[in-house]
Amino acid sequence: MKYALENGIINLDTIQKQAEMNERKKYLDMHDSKIWQSTDGKWYTYLPDLDKKRKLIKRKSESEIKDAIVKYYKNSETDMTISDVFDSWIDKKLQRREIQKQTYDRYKRDFDRFYSFRKFGNRKIRYVDEDSLEDFVISSIVENNLTSKAYSNLRTITKGIFLHGKKKGNTNLNINNFFDDLDLSSKIFSKSSKKDSDNVYSEEELLKIIEELNKSQKIVHLGVLLAVYTGMRVGEIVALKWEDIHTDYIHINRRQVRYKDDNNVDVYEIKDSAKTEAGTRDVVIIPQVKKILKDARRINPFTEYIFEKNGKPVSIHALSMVLYRTCDKLEIKRKGMHALRKTYATRLINAGVDEAIITFQMGHVDFRTTKDYYYYNDKSKGRIGEIIKDAICL
Repeated sequence: MKYALENGIINLDTIQKQAEMNERKKYLDMHDSKIWQSTDGKWYTYLPDLDKKRKLIKRKSESEIKDAIVKYYKNSETDMTISDVFDSWIDKKLQRREIQKQTYDRYKRDFDRFYSFRKFGNRKIRYVDEDSLEDFVISSIVENNLTSKAYSNLRTITKGIFLHGKKKGNTNLNINNFFDDLDLSSKIFSKSSKKDSDNVYSEEELLKIIEELNKSQKIVHLGVLLAVYTGMRVGEIVALKWEDIHTDYIHINRRQVRYKDDNNVDVYEIKDSAKTEAGTRDVVIIPQVKKILKDARRINPFTEYIFEKNGKPVSIHALSMVLYRTCDKLEIKRKGMHALRKTYATRLINAGVDEAIITFQMGHVDFRTTKDYYYYNDKSKGRIGEIIKDAICL
């Protein structure tokens, strides 16, 4: 290109004209309605209209009618709502496989949750300045009692929207500078009202659950028991194959994910990768796990997946429902499969297991993640009293 310009083979005017022609063609290609010349000699077409779905326009010549079409679509492209830009952003990320379908669905839910506030998602993005965005963000936090984690989700999609919008020419707002300059006090965030007893099963509850699950010889009950003794993610458990089982360890290198299809129906799919790089790991087999696997082999001796039913892996939902029904029967508050994972981490920490071992078993990058988000008190008040008495009484 440089050589052609310097030697007069092409010039800047030619390049500019070609770019304008390409842009014009792009907008004309976006137009689906017919263009026609009527008996009066005028040229007609329909343009989209928010109120009437479409409106008829006319011009003196074919060139003028095409100019009007180009102008309409060019203005529409730079007059998109925040919702329009959001859809364009996540659709592009999904097409490029930068996100999985379950992340796509989560972003959708987060957007509906946050941007329905004051109908902010309906605003034209090019009219949103730093002041109005700051007012929206702070008001969202305060009036919707957002926790710092919920705010983090809001910030993620807001950054994505405005970075994409700026790249497409829909906004000039520098979102990175905006968040860098945004001064938020930690006091405005709502504190999680969950108690430790809402996050983990107590020692007494866990013993009752184990005893109840051991009464059954169903494959789904064994899956829940495996979660108790390994701390594995439920998606990792239902994706296990017999080839993953070795003499003294289970190799984890895949997971089941759940997302919504175009009809809003849950779809369960096995991914040949762990949730994170640290998620690919070898979980040590203890005697209780060995028994679970032995019982599972007796139920499913010739299946590809360990926890398989009717020719396909059981779902994340199936294991969750088994745990819920077990809790209901035992009159224990429902806490879900993830609470079993937190309980597992808590028990290892309380037992004084080496931090590196805990981190590896959990599939975390570092122990701080485990300690900050997976460590809770699992002791009853009576048991706490005994521990304190033993500690301070001479």
